[in-house]
Amino acid sequence: MTKTTLPSLISLNSLPGAFDGAKLKVLFLVALVVGSFGLGADAAESSSARSLYTYSFGGLENMEPAEVMTLLDGLGYAGITVESRGEVALERLDQFYELSEVTGLQVVSGFISHRFDRYGFSDDAHRAAIDHLAPHGGTLWVWARDVDQDGTVTDEKVEDFFRGILEYAESNGVKLVLYPHYNTYFPTTLDALPLVEKINSPSLGIAINLCHELMSDNGSSLPETFARARDRLQAVILSGSLIELDRSNVRSMNESTIKSLDESVYDLRPFVRLIEESGYAGPVGFINFKLPTEPADYLRRSMTEWQQLCAEIGLYE
Repeated sequence: MTKTTLPSLISLNSLPGAFDGAKLKVLFLVALVVGSFGLGADAAESSSARSLYTYSFGGLENMEPAEVMTLLDGLGYAGITVESRGEVALERLDQFYELSEVTGLQVVSGFISHRFDRYGFSDDAHRAAIDHLAPHGGTLWVWARDVDQDGTVTDEKVEDFFRGILEYAESNGVKLVLYPHYNTYFPTTLDALPLVEKINSPSLGIAINLCHELMSDNGSSLPETFARARDRLQAVILSGSLIELDRSNVRSMNESTIKSLDESVYDLRPFVRLIEESGYAGPVGFINFKLPTEPADYLRRSMTEWQQLCAEIGLYE
């Protein structure tokens, strides 16, 4: 998408009856002009690498959406995937979509984590998110956790739960991605794939997330994972990681497998090569959950590393 120029936005805001969102757009453009000094070189260098996006956490949740988009745009990121549970999150999702019209950055998806012990089998939050995604033909990533593991959550109930969400998504032109996640009902892509294949809907895809595969001790099966999931693959996500994980608890596991790309001890090149060989043509995600440094710092370093990885492997647009 071609970016809108500052003069055209100002004239839009000055028109009688101009929508309130134009003010947000003007604020974004002002921030972009101010904030882009010193960042433009990074953005230009990333033009040939496969598009990279990130998540709306990792410190970005504490920033205004316009500030987030300014930062991402200046550093050459392609877009963002956005938390979508609850009214506050959905208000931010709407703002990100509005800003995407200005920047050309993509709202790759919304995402919702679900705990059966907390929400039961209610899909109200998912339906609300789908309502906000529908005008944009968006995508929703979903995963669910059986915390109690007392036998009340069964394969049949989980299938019905996701089928219900999918049915509502399909009726509203929204795609659904089953997102494997460590310590949830489907911790790996190979765990989730049978359900995706059973449902067999063009509106339902699957994700591969390196950190959750490594946490689940599935690193050696990544070639098989890509081979089996390639026809259903709708999202691929990576992060820096250690080789030997600290498995003391979930927090230490996260810290071991979710690092900036340049801090990776784990060799990311084979994973990037699998992306290229699989034929996956979409943008790639960089998961930034609870990284310890400021977003501008880890995002800049990760983009530089990503460009180098793509150049070495030949992963381009």
